[in-house]
Amino acid sequence: MNIFTIFWLLLKMFYQLLCCSFSLLTFIFNVFWLICNLASAGIPWFVVCLLIVCVASKFVKLKSPDDKQLLRLLTVAGQGLYPEDLSFWPIAHRGAGYDAPENSKAALRKATLQRRRCIARGYRNVLLDAGLTSCGEIVIVNRLTLEKASLSGSITLHTLESLRKVNIAELHPMGKHFNPEYVYTLRELLDFLEEQRLTVFLHISDNSSIMLQRLKKAINENPLFIQRIVLITKSPITIYQLRKLFPELICGLWTEKSLSLALLKTSTLITSIYGAFFRNIIAPVIGISVVFVSKEEFNLHIAELWRNVGVRPIVYNVNSPNEKRYFQKTMKTQYLTDSLRSEPHLLMKA
Repeated sequence: MNIFTIFWLLLKMFYQLLCCSFSLLTFIFNVFWLICNLASAGIPWFVVCLLIVCVASKFVKLKSPDDKQLLRLLTVAGQGLYPEDLSFWPIAHRGAGYDAPENSKAALRKATLQRRRCIARGYRNVLLDAGLTSCGEIVIVNRLTLEKASLSGSITLHTLESLRKVNIAELHPMGKHFNPEYVYTLRELLDFLEEQRLTVFLHISDNSSIMLQRLKKAINENPLFIQRIVLITKSPITIYQLRKLFPELICGLWTEKSLSLALLKTSTLITSIYGAFFRNIIAPVIGISVVFVSKEEFNLHIAELWRNVGVRPIVYNVNSPNEKRYFQKTMKTQYLTDSLRSEPHLLMKA
C-alpha cells in the first residue's frame, strides 16, 4: 500500500468523522430547540391550569372549625395554654408506647397520671392508631403490634374475635408491670373517654369506603366523637368527605417524609411546589386544623407557612429531652413523643 492510498483513507476517515460530528451537533441543537418550544408553550398552559384550580377550589372549600374549638380540646378548663403549662406541649404517641403497652387503656391512664416526686401532672393529649377488622369493626391497634404477636398482614385480614386474644401487655418490654391488656373497639374508647378527660388524635390507617361508612355511623351515634377526638389521616379525600357531612369535626393531615419520595429528591423546586400545593390548595379546601410534619423537614419557615393558612403544625417523633426543649422554647410547637418520662421539666425535678 503506497503513501497516496494511506493518505486518501485518512482523508476519507476525517471526512466521515466531520460529517458524524456535524450530524450529532445538529441533532443536539434540534432537541434543544424542541425543548425550548415545548417549554415556552407549556408554561402559559401550566399557569392557566393553576389559576383554574385555584378558582375552582374556592367553590368547594370547606370552612375550618374555629381555632378556639381546637384549643378547648387541647386544654382543660382554660389550663394548659402554652407556655405556662408544660403539659400542653407533648402528645403521647400511642399513649406513650415506650412507657406502657401501646394503644392500651393502661397507657391512657398512665399518661394522665404521670407523677414525679409526688407532683401530679396529667398529659391529656394522646394519639392512637385505628384500623378496620375483616368483620367491619373499628379497633384501636397498630399493625406493628400484631406483627409482634405473630399475626401477619394488615388489620383487615383479622376478625375482632381473633384480635381479642392478643395480650398487648405481654408484647411490651415492661409488660410484667401491667395487668393483661387486650385490643378494644372505637365504641369502647368513646365509653372510656366519658370517664377520662382526654383528647384523642385518632390516626386512621385504612381509608376504604367501609371505614368511611363506619366512621360516619360512629359520629352520628355518639356526639362525644366530635367533642373529644381529632381525626388524623393521610388521605385528603377522606377528610373532605367526612367534614362535608360534619363541619364541626376537627381533622388533621399526616404528611409522610417528602424526602422518601424519589421524585422530590431530584429538585428543590419540585419539593417547594409539592409543599405549596398541600399548604395553599389542599389544606384550605378540606379545612384541616392540624398537620403532622416530620422533625427532619421542620423549621421555623415551614411552621410559619402552615400557620399563615390557619393550620397548627405538630412535629413527630420527638423523644430526646434536648429536642423537646428545643421545640418548646424555640419552635413553639407541639410534638408527638413515644415517652413522657423524658419531658425536660420532669427530669429537672427528679
